[in-house]
Amino acid sequence: MPSITTNQTQMDIFKGVAPCLDSNHVIDDIAFMLDTSAKTGDYTIKGSDSGRFFTTQGATGDIEFTLPAVATSGFVCWIYNAEDVECLVTAPDETLIAFNDATADGISYTTASNHIGNAFMCVCNGTYWLAFCMRGDHDVTISVVSA
Repeated sequence: MPSITTNQTQMDIFKGVAPCLDSNHVIDDIAFMLDTSAKTGDYTIKGSDSGRFFTTQGATGDIEFTLPAVATSGFVCWIYNAEDVECLVTAPDETLIAFNDATADGISYTTASNHIGNAFMCVCNGTYWLAFCMRGDHDVTISVVSA
């Protein structure tokens, strides 16, 4: 068994480089890191955005994130409200399963002056979008948009 001081691995080339252990004994080149992206205006999430962590940092007005058409099972993204603006997440017609609604069109946190710190995790199961609410405070109101 290799000792903890070994700085090489027996791994093959990954993304054009040979991964090696850093000073914390983590393989930096393939360690899990979220790709973060701040949006200050409405944004349509793309199929290539799976795994991305969106924030509203810098937004000065309400902002809407539109999920793409239901397709790839396992697509996941996070939307974190970092400003005191209303953040709405919408999905194609009746494909969003959200708080107490199996055929929603959108979801948001609507408690005025209590927006910062609320988030959503959106996962596609191949048929629907599943919206997980992550409230920064239990007194925040969740509003679901239905057709």
